[in-house]
Amino acid sequence: MLKFLLTFGAGVYTGLYVSQNYEVPRVDDPKKLMERLNEKISELIDGKKKTPVDQIVHDIKKEAKKIMDD
Repeated sequence: MLKFLLTFGAGVYTGLYVSQNYEVPRVDDPKKLMERLNEKISELIDGKKKTPVDQIVHDIKKEAKKIMDD
């Protein structure tokens, strides 16, 4: 029990320190995470393959849109 509490306390302290001293992006809400997961799974099932360059461009556009929405 004591080992668990020490580990938990160290984790909480580390998380607080990192969040206060570094620019950590917020985690998406579960609904958005599930939408992204479903999108990735549907891409794998449908067999839609993009070239690496197309994938990089797509990811950049997606992240830019995400930043602009926040």
